Amino acid sequence: MSDRPFSTTELDDLTCHAILAQDRYGNYASTHEALGVALEEWTELVNAVHANDIEAVRDEAIDLAAVLLRLAYQCRWSEAMKARSVK
Repeated sequence: MSDRPFSTTELDDLTCHAILAQDRYGNYASTHEALGVALEEWTELVNAVHANDIEAVRDEAIDLAAVLLRLAYQCRWSEAMKARSVK
């Protein structure tokens, strides 16, 4: 294990998960939808931690990060999502 907080493997997995989710589901309709998806992934991560299942923890952490990465990207680039998410 290196002193880095992550390796290219995790970044590759994160990128792959985010791309696959984007291809399958498209853009979030709103920030509220993205929050709902993130909370669902958070709950799955909590459950994995409570089960002491280290592989599931890793997988759920990547899933949650992919949701948040897509949200961050869409906050900048998705005009439709921005229009539905601001007052």
